[in-house]
Amino acid sequence: MFPMTALALAAGEGNIIQPDGSLVFTLVLFLIFIFLMNRLLFRPIGRVLDEREALTEGAVSEARAASRQYESRLADYEATIRQARADSYRQSEQQRAAALEERRRLIEEAKGQAGEKIESAKSEIAEQGERARAALEAESRQIADQISRTVLGRATGGGAD
Repeated sequence: MFPMTALALAAGEGNIIQPDGSLVFTLVLFLIFIFLMNRLLFRPIGRVLDEREALTEGAVSEARAASRQYESRLADYEATIRQARADSYRQSEQQRAAALEERRRLIEEAKGQAGEKIESAKSEIAEQGERARAALEAESRQIADQISRTVLGRATGGGAD
C-alpha cells in the first residue's frame, strides 16, 4: 500500500482519495459494522462487566457488613466478659470482707471469753489462796500450841498476832 501511495504522489496527483460510490458503500458497511459490534459484542460485554462489578461490590459490602457485625458482637462479648469479671471480683471481695469481719468477731468473742475465764480463774485462785492461808494459819496455831505444850508442858493462851 505504501508503494502505491508513493507512486500516486510522484505522478503529480495531489489528491489520492477520490470519492466515488465505493466510499459511501464503505461508510455504510463501517456504520453497520459498528452497529453490529455494539449490539453483539460491546453491550453484552459491558453488561457482564457491570454485573461482575456489582457482584464484587456486593460481596465487598457484605464482607464489610459482616466485619462490622463481627466487631460489634466482639465488643459486646468483651464488654460482657469485663462486666462478669468485675462482678466476680466485687462478689469475691465482698465475701472476703464478710469472712474477715466474721473472723474479727470470732476473735473478739474468743478474747472476751478468754478474759472472762482468766478473771474467773484469778478470782478462784485468789479465793483458794485465802482459804489456804486461813487453813495454814489455823494449822500453824495448832502446831504452835502443840509445840508449846510439848516444850513447856502446859497450855499457852492465844498470843498476840
